[in-house]
Amino acid sequence: MLNIAIAFFGIPRNSQICFPSIEANIIAQLPAGSNVKCFYHLYKIDEVRNQRSGESGELPADNYTVFEPMTGVLDSTDGVLQRWDFERVKTLGDTWADEHVSLRNLIYQLNSLRAVTQMIEPFQPDFVVFARPDNFYHKPLPAYVFARPDARRLNAYIPDWQWWGGLNDRFAICGRDAYQAYGKRIERIFEFCEATGRKLHSERLLKYVLQQAGVKVCTLDTTASRVRIDGAFAEESFSPK
Repeated sequence: MLNIAIAFFGIPRNSQICFPSIEANIIAQLPAGSNVKCFYHLYKIDEVRNQRSGESGELPADNYTVFEPMTGVLDSTDGVLQRWDFERVKTLGDTWADEHVSLRNLIYQLNSLRAVTQMIEPFQPDFVVFARPDNFYHKPLPAYVFARPDARRLNAYIPDWQWWGGLNDRFAICGRDAYQAYGKRIERIFEFCEATGRKLHSERLLKYVLQQAGVKVCTLDTTASRVRIDGAFAEESFSPK
């Protein structure tokens, strides 16, 4: 029997729209008879204000309701920036030139990703599906990915769009020997910057850590759109790299 973990992380901006697509195109696509367990680490916040995405408003509490039957925690952002030495991160450069706001949000996301990855470890998964809960998934995950788990233990399946010089970090399916490199990459941010001479960058960091771990990167044509708190879909380009 396959052990398959689904990992949710970050902030669920509009679960009423997003979660039905998660049920249909992720959960329902997993092989019948598998031992599937859902995990989450989500930030419990009351409002979202993001100048880069244009979002500003309250985040209704019912966004978290669909995750209550799962295994996980609702957390605060208190202490996260200090834990990962954000002041040092800022000295490496303002990647998106927005007074480090996007860099701050990246640290929050990567911290959440690491926390849910740690929760998964005792489950000893054959595959981990990492999924942002604020995405609407347009196409189902392919079933073939979950066949032959021993042969795919070091594989990571990545969307084939929006690589930005690295690898799309929106969602992924990772084998048992690949998921920790994917999920704990926040631990490698200073190593990445020193080794590449680059500012911290989300997609390029992902490419770096998977290369260093010897992970085999495979591509998926599954697409997903970010959904804002007001229900609007972010404009996305799904052109293959």
